Amino acid sequence: MTDEITQGKKPCIWMEAGVIDFKICNKNFDCENCELDRAMSEAAADSLARQQAAQPPRAKKAVPWEERMHRRFGEQQKCQLMQTRHCHQCSFDELLEEQFDFFLAPEGPKVQEVFGIMVPTSNFLHRGHTWVALENAGRVRIGLDDFAQKVFGPAANLKLPDPGEEIHADEVALTLSRQGKPAAVLAPLNGVIEAVNPRLRQTPRLLHDDPYGEGWLFVVTPTNLKPDLEKMLFGQCNVAWMEHESHRLLGLLESMVGVTMPSGGMIIDDVFGAYPQLGWERLVREFLHTV
Repeated sequence: MTDEITQGKKPCIWMEAGVIDFKICNKNFDCENCELDRAMSEAAADSLARQQAAQPPRAKKAVPWEERMHRRFGEQQKCQLMQTRHCHQCSFDELLEEQFDFFLAPEGPKVQEVFGIMVPTSNFLHRGHTWVALENAGRVRIGLDDFAQKVFGPAANLKLPDPGEEIHADEVALTLSRQGKPAAVLAPLNGVIEAVNPRLRQTPRLLHDDPYGEGWLFVVTPTNLKPDLEKMLFGQCNVAWMEHESHRLLGLLESMVGVTMPSGGMIIDDVFGAYPQLGWERLVREFLHTV
């Protein structure tokens, strides 16, 4: 009977998960604005908090999304790609529609220009110059901001995490390199990697050329989102901070190279490439806060 009722309609994710018996989604999976989802999420969070209080903490084991898909649909799925680790390459199976959203370039954020640097005001910014954009289903997308691209120039190679790996706030999440010189980049928050931008592996320059679009880094399911976001900057605070960072960079240029920027001027693209005497390691330490 339930199958007949739901034919042609979309069941609620809480119904598919087996938590409730029957509920048809009438919000096109806009869970963020769904009262039921909010209530169920709060109840689940309260239950989890009680369980955690009653039990000693255990290390969370990251599970890659491909394995979770296998668990959900079983090994008897007829689609051949479901038997591999390349489900995201299938363009026909609607069951994997959510995974394709990972690999679409995000909508461009609102930006404001500071000394020629595009500063996103609708994304969160971390002190290590990564940006965080909130997405559906509680996930976030992470990238490296335009200031970092102006300072370090186009990366020749990127060492990125794999899906299923955990990242930890203020610990190294990836490494970019240029002319054999590495630069470690800090993770802005805690979470599990859901997807990595596949285009960056073939074309690392995308990170430099389109940092807020095609050059995104990875999609993450956060594990401590609200406290992590509270430590970041947002809105006009991003602009004020980028002005401060730009003045620090200009101070280095003036003191070490003797270069001053005229009033109303802009920071050039690829500062390191133009002024290698600034020192790669010093720039990494000053602006990425790593060694």
